Amino acid sequence: MTPHLTKYRLHLACLALVLTSVQISSAQQTPQALPVHISDSDIAALQAEFAQLNQKSSSSSKRRACKSTVRSGAALIKDAPTAPNRFRVLTIMLQSQKRLLLMDNDERNRKNLFEICDQLAQAPDAYAELRLEADLLLSDRELTLKDADIKERALALAALIKRYRETPGEAKSLMIAALIAPKLDAFDLEKEIIQAMSDRFAGDPVVIGWRRKHLAVSRLDVLFTGTYMRADGVSLSFPLDTMGHTSLMYFWSQETPDFEKHLAAVKAMQLRCPGQVDFYSFNVDQLPDAGEKILRAQGLDWTPMHLPGGRRSSAYRAYATQDPLGVRVNAHGHAYVHPSFIKAFVEEMPMEQDLDDVRYLAQMQSLFIGDFLVAHTDADNKVERSADAVPPETLDAIQACFVAAPMRYRLTSEQALANYTQAETLCRAAIEKHAAASDLWRVRNRRIIALVGMWNLATEPKHLEAAAEEARAVLATELPKGADVAAQFCLVKEAFRLDANDPKSVLSNLIEKTGAAEAPAFAYATAAILAMDANAIEFHAKYRQMVLETHNDNPMLWPVVSFLLDQNHTFRLFKANYYLPPSRARRVVRGALRINARKPVQTPRVLNAEFKTLSGDTLVLPRDAKGKLTFVLFIEPPTDEADATFQDGIVKQATQLADTHVRQGIDVIVAFLSDDANAVNALMKKNAWTCQAVMVPGGLKNPLVPQQGILWADRVPNIALVHPDGTVVWQISGLLHPQLKSEGVGETTHTMVLGMQTHIDLSEMDISLKALQQGKLQDALQLLAGPFPRPVRFQPTRWSAPRHHGRALVYIALKNWDAALIEIDAAIETHRRVYTNKNPCTCQRMAGFRLIKANLHDQLGQADQAKDARELAATATKTHLTSPYTVFHDQLNALKIEGSK
Repeated sequence: MTPHLTKYRLHLACLALVLTSVQISSAQQTPQALPVHISDSDIAALQAEFAQLNQKSSSSSKRRACKSTVRSGAALIKDAPTAPNRFRVLTIMLQSQKRLLLMDNDERNRKNLFEICDQLAQAPDAYAELRLEADLLLSDRELTLKDADIKERALALAALIKRYRETPGEAKSLMIAALIAPKLDAFDLEKEIIQAMSDRFAGDPVVIGWRRKHLAVSRLDVLFTGTYMRADGVSLSFPLDTMGHTSLMYFWSQETPDFEKHLAAVKAMQLRCPGQVDFYSFNVDQLPDAGEKILRAQGLDWTPMHLPGGRRSSAYRAYATQDPLGVRVNAHGHAYVHPSFIKAFVEEMPMEQDLDDVRYLAQMQSLFIGDFLVAHTDADNKVERSADAVPPETLDAIQACFVAAPMRYRLTSEQALANYTQAETLCRAAIEKHAAASDLWRVRNRRIIALVGMWNLATEPKHLEAAAEEARAVLATELPKGADVAAQFCLVKEAFRLDANDPKSVLSNLIEKTGAAEAPAFAYATAAILAMDANAIEFHAKYRQMVLETHNDNPMLWPVVSFLLDQNHTFRLFKANYYLPPSRARRVVRGALRINARKPVQTPRVLNAEFKTLSGDTLVLPRDAKGKLTFVLFIEPPTDEADATFQDGIVKQATQLADTHVRQGIDVIVAFLSDDANAVNALMKKNAWTCQAVMVPGGLKNPLVPQQGILWADRVPNIALVHPDGTVVWQISGLLHPQLKSEGVGETTHTMVLGMQTHIDLSEMDISLKALQQGKLQDALQLLAGPFPRPVRFQPTRWSAPRHHGRALVYIALKNWDAALIEIDAAIETHRRVYTNKNPCTCQRMAGFRLIKANLHDQLGQADQAKDARELAATATKTHLTSPYTVFHDQLNALKIEGSK
């Protein structure tokens, strides 16, 4: 036997073992709408024959059983060679032949295996899950025969994953690939595979269970999914029925010793956090009343849910694996689950850590309910109404129930539910009284959204059913363009609740029905919000971008646009709340405030605003910006001493940044959401604030508030960093990550100042690049020196090397070779200290610096030094991840300054 064949056999045997470790019960599945020519009873008998293999005691009997199963399957296919469901038979034959190969790895068995694979590989995508193993085995044969190295195998694996995307075999392809990738040293591919599992199968119990078993992770971010019946017989669908709410899914058993103490501990947590969490009880004992009697005896108002199968259920295996255990699910339906081996860690962490603020939840609920679809704008008052229209006073009474942002987010859940209930009552009465009105759709759309709100806040599916019935009635009438979006929004909610497996077609159908290529911006906004219901990350991103490109500053969409542009929302979307030790969480959350530094907003806001000064004059931005960067701090006069202290600290820190800026290029304006000049003036004097103070006319009623996404400036200053041209380059809405809030005022202030400093850096680097592009070399040289004085104990930051790189290019353009050499050496040194500290960094960026250095040595007639620099540049082996810093380097290189290459 040749070494080549020996290696081939080993590859095949190892792959067969890997494939055996990823088994999903798919052989019994029949894709819809495909005719079956081999009877189900024959296939079931074949499956039973294969299952009996495990009952065989000797190796020889097992071999005979495998061969018998293969022959029986071949006979079925011979009788129906073109039957679409023959692939189910081939799958059973493949499993049997694999078992035979593992027992007897000879040429004949390999040949038979590949003959089955060749037939199974012809299966259409409807049978992709069954076809996958055949594709893998055939690919392995081809790669092995051509003696492919691990790099080639990794590329082939990546191509196979791509081929199975959006097919029934995608989940299985990812699980198999996750086992193979590390064996090929394809660690980047392994990360991509695991991320794809998390993004696309976050709520698949089979995938979650497999990840918990096979992947060495300390926690998993998952989507809590499933339909379960309440004790009163009503079925709830998770996460659709609880979107916008924080929930605790508590798995417990009355058989657990002292189970009452465990329930009491969770009750104590509930009392500490009133109104912030909805509690759902999953009793694993399968009691007839789902444990409701026990809960009530313990004084617990939790919602009792039936859990068919108890500890054997897929939900228990995916989310709990042990009990008693609480799984906290956030407003997006996501939760962290922990393997059993870190139970002690879980018990040490308080369940209320990082709970979302009720205002954050109110904002999410408003978006999920679709309040923006029935928002009232000034344009509505100018619409000419026909004589047979619904009376204005009737519409006004209904509209008054839909509170506009940001005050909508300050309503309690009880207040919001009362408003929706009142709106639905008024709408129902109006529909009955004005049944022949030409614009009755206005009332019916508001009834739809009111019912959706009642469903969301009361967690009562019957309200969604009523909303869907109303939606169908609306769509059965003749409607003006755009008037059907609210109804379509509701019907998509209903479709997702019944089956969220195909968000792509459902969302595409929504856009098609609301205008296709001519769909209004709020149809895209609707799709972006609905994509969150389905955890459809890529489709949310797609429609988000379309909203930002097409909204044209439509007031109806201000709540959605401010949400889509808010960095905290962007950072937290489709993720579980952090359940981390404080020191680690603090580092993560600091990044949340600086998210735009890593992923700049593609469609930033522009601040065109008119303010009133305390002297009665007018200040207009950007007209009066004086060519400076401007921090605008939107503040409501504080009513709480703690809020007043926090506001004072932020204003003084912003003022200090402006005062210490080396070129005095920053202004600070405190914009009060108040018309009371005396109160504002008193507050300025009390706090000894030295910055400019202005008032926003009309306060919270000014359109600037919802347009700029100013959410709760009564608690946290809403900070906007405005470019001289009026572009808002960075903004904090006042919404804080719960981990940041838990760290206290000092840490919150420090983190916000870090955010301000970061974006001053970003903005000035952008301005310096434009100066370079325009040939304003001295301006660029000054800007690249940095915005603040260099501290005595200077530690380089990630902007240090880009600054030195840019200054080197300026000196090259000025033909000051010595100064350029000093700067490029500084770029090399600061880059090393930031990325590797003690060891040289062998990245492509460092190689670029060394090539610039080599060219400078050539200009100075230093041939030996130039040669050494080029030799070091040739040692580059890696590339850093894309970031604002690497992008800036690339932009500098694109300038093509002579001598910089």
